[in-house]
Amino acid sequence: MKSIKTFVLALLFTMPFCAWSQTYVFEDDRMWQPDMLLNVQNGLILPGDSRFNGDAILNIHDGKVFAGFSTSPFDLLYTFIDNKLYLTDSRFSGDVLYSYEDGKIFAGDSTFPLDLLYTVRNGMVYKENSISAFDRLLVLSGNPTPEEIIGILLALQML
Repeated sequence: MKSIKTFVLALLFTMPFCAWSQTYVFEDDRMWQPDMLLNVQNGLILPGDSRFNGDAILNIHDGKVFAGFSTSPFDLLYTFIDNKLYLTDSRFSGDVLYSYEDGKIFAGDSTFPLDLLYTVRNGMVYKENSISAFDRLLVLSGNPTPEEIIGILLALQML
């Protein structure tokens, strides 16, 4: 009976940590921890292998992208709606900065091939429409959401 109580308590304390999404971002497929560019932990985009929330570059929360660890409307940078990134809390089509469709990131409110900036496939980010190893820009270890992928590119100043 005591072992069951211990198991239940251990499960209750560890379940919140298991639910966190975790993505690691590297420049190449060696994936060495010292070479980590960013990590995404529960919507927070953190530099390197940092685990400190205060180090957050961006915070992705409820489809909104905030500066740092904040969720204040004063720190709102972008809004992500229907796989489109809007400036602040705008809903105007002229304020669409980037679009995400089928693993491809386009400039503006477009899916035209000439507006294609990046292709995301099998945990790799490639430039434009390529999937060549020579055009690979980033390696993503984990299963990031489209919002997190765009947040990673914003944090690395690739968008």
